[in-house]
Amino acid sequence: MPESALLEKPAFPVIFIVVLSLVFVGVLAFVYRLNEPGIEKQKQEAYERTVLSLCADSLASLTGKTAEQIQSGYPQSFRDYVKILPDGSFPRKAFEVRFKGRLLAYVFDITGKGLWGTMRALVATDPAKTTVLGVNVYDQVETPGLGARIGEDWFTSQFKRKAIMVNGVPVKFILIPEGQAPTDPTQVRQVTGASITSNAVIHMLQSELAMIAKASGEKKL
Repeated sequence: MPESALLEKPAFPVIFIVVLSLVFVGVLAFVYRLNEPGIEKQKQEAYERTVLSLCADSLASLTGKTAEQIQSGYPQSFRDYVKILPDGSFPRKAFEVRFKGRLLAYVFDITGKGLWGTMRALVATDPAKTTVLGVNVYDQVETPGLGARIGEDWFTSQFKRKAIMVNGVPVKFILIPEGQAPTDPTQVRQVTGASITSNAVIHMLQSELAMIAKASGEKKL
């Protein structure tokens, strides 16, 4: 068949686009596979840096280093102070943070339900697992510019040094407007226009840490 006749067929543009798309998809898949080890390594490093950052202040109080120095010392700082606990140690993936054998903190990888889907966070607690030392919401699918702002530092930093459990009972927190200054430790500034998502973070922290604390207590019996 003459080339000109082939080009004039109605199906030719469709076939051309399909073939071109397959070629580009193949190239992209090849490039991704080629770079996959590096991508996964970067993700793991970012994850470990987050774990370290959540307990850097606790380490700084004993090591004589600043929190910034501890974080910039990654990966050696992570190796020196952080230990990944074996599966089954807690109901959630967990790390322990020690300095000269002294247990300073735990870091747990917790999960919860947001408005639109699952969210995941790393939360550092004191050894008793009753006070939050730091939170980082590292994975969520909330609305950009609204609920997604739960990942912003101004929101997550509110939980730093807050008691989350008292005598085994979750502390009852009260959401207040974002622009209002808290007058009580139980008050948490919500993300404007995202009260459901803001409350979901509180519920995630309370329910997950309560479950971890309960499992820890049962193991001691």
